[in-house]
Amino acid sequence: MNPRNTLAAVTFDPAGYVELSVLPDTTTGDTVRRVNRVATLDGGVAVNDNGFSEADGTLSLRWTPISRAFEDNVRRMVQSYATVHVSTPAGVFLAAPESYTPSANESTLRLLLLSKLSA
Repeated sequence: MNPRNTLAAVTFDPAGYVELSVLPDTTTGDTVRRVNRVATLDGGVAVNDNGFSEADGTLSLRWTPISRAFEDNVRRMVQSYATVHVSTPAGVFLAAPESYTPSANESTLRLLLLSKLSA
């Protein structure tokens, strides 16, 4: 069974909701820490670790297109809204749509996570 993910407008929009049946190899976000390493003059390193933030995550959702109307609605939402609500098995997030790539065989939506809305 393919995991289901949803995309919804933040403001009221009767057509602003889609349910995506994503492909099994869809990326639903990496766990990334805000860390970097800097070489020091004495041959060692200094590490700056500012912890984990949901806002560092990126979702790349991939699905097989259902219909032209469905793909047109996804395109409309990406073009109309600076932020959207997206739900995944990992939770509900506020996200900024970065790119949408439709295709006859496989469509892709890339979202930059801004915050996690669920516990």
